[in-house]
Amino acid sequence: MKRWAIVWLVSCVAVGEFHSQHENIADRSAVFSVLDYYRLACLDPGSEAVVLEFDSMAVAFIAEHPESALGLGMKSTAQLMLAESMWNPLDKLTQFQAWKPKLEDAIAQSPLDPDLRYFRLSVQFSVPALLEYNSDMVSDAAAVKEALSKEFWSEHPEYESFVEAFLNQL
Repeated sequence: MKRWAIVWLVSCVAVGEFHSQHENIADRSAVFSVLDYYRLACLDPGSEAVVLEFDSMAVAFIAEHPESALGLGMKSTAQLMLAESMWNPLDKLTQFQAWKPKLEDAIAQSPLDPDLRYFRLSVQFSVPALLEYNSDMVSDAAAVKEALSKEFWSEHPEYESFVEAFLNQL
């Protein structure tokens, strides 16, 4: 009997840690509205206008949640995506070097947040190999798969399907 009580307690703590590692945003629909723009930007990364919409949604999210690691991750990801629409390779590199550390800072603040881990995974998947920004792809993919299995995005089925489709192409 004691053993089952311990197993139950440990599993409750583990599930609690998973859910507490992402920010407690009271209205998760505010997150989903930005994620919708992120999804659209991913579907058309070369469109500066679409990526700028994602960026402006991230800025609005940060205005509502100024201490948010997720907000910083959203903004950083949008800025990293903007490099795709830049013509000059030096400008692309400068943009990457300016915003990659900010995405990493956001993840350091909330290392198990599935949204942040998905952002980094998609950026690492998209940037050229010569930038050597791919060392976390396996762990990020595992974290995103775990989040999917725990139905982290289940309240937003369209986004959840988008994440699943991305993982399937890895």
